[in-house]
Amino acid sequence: MGISGDCDCLIAHSEQILPGVIRMQFECPVVRSVARPGQFVQVEPSGTAFPVTRRPITINRLTENGFEILFDVVGRGTGLLSRMNAGDSVRVLGPLGRGWTISPGARWLLVGGGLGAAGFRFLLDSVHSATVLLGAASSSRVIPLFHPEDQCRVVTEDGSFGEKGLVTSLLCESAFREADSIAVCGPVAMMEAVWNCIPDEHRSKIQVSTESRMGCGWGVCDGCTIPVSGGLYKKCCKDGPVFRGMDIDWNRWKEAGL
Repeated sequence: MGISGDCDCLIAHSEQILPGVIRMQFECPVVRSVARPGQFVQVEPSGTAFPVTRRPITINRLTENGFEILFDVVGRGTGLLSRMNAGDSVRVLGPLGRGWTISPGARWLLVGGGLGAAGFRFLLDSVHSATVLLGAASSSRVIPLFHPEDQCRVVTEDGSFGEKGLVTSLLCESAFREADSIAVCGPVAMMEAVWNCIPDEHRSKIQVSTESRMGCGWGVCDGCTIPVSGGLYKKCCKDGPVFRGMDIDWNRWKEAGL
């Protein structure tokens, strides 16, 4: 995928939708015109005299004149970004990376964990048919992305929203059989558990949205590698962030704690 550019984007709207979770919309026709589901942007926080590296954030969905992101406030960079308001200007690079491979008319099964499912809204808006299985620790981590007409089941570990349990408890043979493509996104341990639950005959359908610490965002710094088969590595930012599940070396990925 090509890079649309490095541009100043106006914040159109910003709000906290869950404790520590921000929804932010940007006016940016350039990114909107070329973005594809699964891609991300590098957002440069401002408001400090000291340099802060850009933060990679998945595009949640497209808006009328731009795009939307969701992010956790977990450190200095996202903290600075969270304090910005509508009307402020932010430097944005993107869209970046390779997103979901979408075949016309394909039926999708989307399996997500917590905020990792943020990019699913864009995918849902772009495919013909999909079922969503979403897991979270509690109701405070269930992101409000889904519409009443979406086929969505939710489980929480403490039972405070939806059913009680882990997202793997919702997986079943009929769901795998009916899906032409399976999208998985969330914490590495959760994604590995999903991978281990899916029978071998359905694993070729799986696409995985990965995360890794990034520097540049376009494949120069080699700071965001993901272990793949054959003892090799690929770059999350350029070769991904979406990979075929069959290509990932799950044991090495878990051991590396990436």
